[in-house]
Amino acid sequence: MGGTPPGWDFFVSYTSVDRGWAEWIAWQLEDAGYRVLIQAWDFVPGANWAIRMQQGVVYATRTIALLSSAYLTSVYGQSEWQSAQAADPLGFAR
Repeated sequence: MGGTPPGWDFFVSYTSVDRGWAEWIAWQLEDAGYRVLIQAWDFVPGANWAIRMQQGVVYATRTIALLSSAYLTSVYGQSEWQSAQAADPLGFAR
């Protein structure tokens, strides 16, 4: 990446079981003119997955977590929502 940090309006956090819903939500948001980071579309093979997730949490204005049974038992899902919550513990800014 160049000198400009990435930026998105939304980071969509989900587990693989919920990919269809995640893509539908991202599509709706992009259709409305928002910039969206979603793993299915934006994470290229060979990229550092953990860094991309961190960038999503740090550089997206809002994080959308698709809550499902699979997400709530996912180690990676838990890490993502906890990072988003830590960035705004009261939930007012994000």
